[in-house]
Amino acid sequence: MVAPMTMPYAAGLDRRVRTLLSSTVQHGDEWPVIFGMDIGAGVVIFDLHPDQDNPGSDLLADLEEPATRGGVIGALAVVDWTAGRDLAIAAPFNLVIDDRPINFDYFSLGNLKGFLDYLKARYADVHVDFAWTPHHTRPDRRYIELLRQYNTGFVWHGFLRHVDHRLIVDCESELQTGTAYVNNISRAYDVRFQPVMIFPFERDSPRVHEVLRRTDFIAKVQSDYGANQTPNFYRLRTLQDDKSSDNSLSTIFRDSTDNLSRDRMLALAMLGMPIIALAHPGDLALRRFSRRNTAAAAYFDSVLDFAAEKSLRSMSLEEIAAEVPLD
Repeated sequence: MVAPMTMPYAAGLDRRVRTLLSSTVQHGDEWPVIFGMDIGAGVVIFDLHPDQDNPGSDLLADLEEPATRGGVIGALAVVDWTAGRDLAIAAPFNLVIDDRPINFDYFSLGNLKGFLDYLKARYADVHVDFAWTPHHTRPDRRYIELLRQYNTGFVWHGFLRHVDHRLIVDCESELQTGTAYVNNISRAYDVRFQPVMIFPFERDSPRVHEVLRRTDFIAKVQSDYGANQTPNFYRLRTLQDDKSSDNSLSTIFRDSTDNLSRDRMLALAMLGMPIIALAHPGDLALRRFSRRNTAAAAYFDSVLDFAAEKSLRSMSLEEIAAEVPLD
C-alpha cells in the first residue's frame, strides 16, 4: 500500500529476525517496522507502533483503512500465531445471485451462458450460488440443465414467497409449505437446496430467526454488519463450537461489489473472513427479455481479480458456513 505517514523503524537487527511489515523511506531504503523472531518453542513479535489510541475501535475498519492498518497488524499476527491459525489456508470467496431461477425466465438462456462462460474464463473454478424462492416451482428446465454444466448451487430465498418476512403471521406454516415445495422441486429437477437461507429484501425478525434456528438450516446470509455480529468472525471455529447443537446457526455476511473495494477485500482476507459478492439479475442482464450486454458480464471482475491474486478458495455458501463461528 502507498500511504504517506510517519512510522518508526528498526536498524541493525539480528539476521534471525523475520520482517512482517516494512516501511520504504523517501530515498528508497526499506526498514522493518514489525518483525518476529523464534525464541525457544515460541515466537516474539516486536511492533514499533505505539499502543492503539482507541482500544474500542473496529478491527475490520482499522484493517480496511491504509492509514491505520499498520498499527494493528502486529497484534493480529500475535493472535493468529497463538491461536494456531494456518495462514496457508486462504480466505474463501463466493458469488451469489438473488431471485433466480424463477418461473418466467423467458429468452435469458443466451445471456446466462455468456455470463457463466465469462466467469469460468476469468477464474476457472469459480462457484456461483443462485437464491431460489420455493414458490417458483416451474422454471425453464433448460435453465437448470445449463446451470448443471457449471460450478453452481442453490440456496433458499425465503421460507416460501418473495415477501418481507417481518410481515408473515404464521412463520411455521410458511416454512412447512416451503419445505414441501422444495422437496417437490428437488425431485422434479434433480437439484439440491443447500441448508442456507437468504431472506428476500434481507429482512427478517427475531421470531423468524428463531423459527429458522430450530430447523436443519446451518446459516443465513445478510449484508448488514451489525455491531454485535462482526466480532464473531475474528476467530476461527473452535472445538467448543459444537455443530450438533440445537443452536447451530451461523450468520454469513456479503457485500455488493460497490462496497467491496480492494482495501475492504484485503481486510476481510487478512482476517480469514469470507468475501461474498452479491448481484441481482438486473446487474447482470439476466432478467427476462434483457438485451445482451457484454459489460454486465464484467460485474464481478474486481472480486475475481483479487481472488486470483490472493489464491482465494472458491466455495459454496454451505461450505463457508461450515467454517464460520456459530451465533
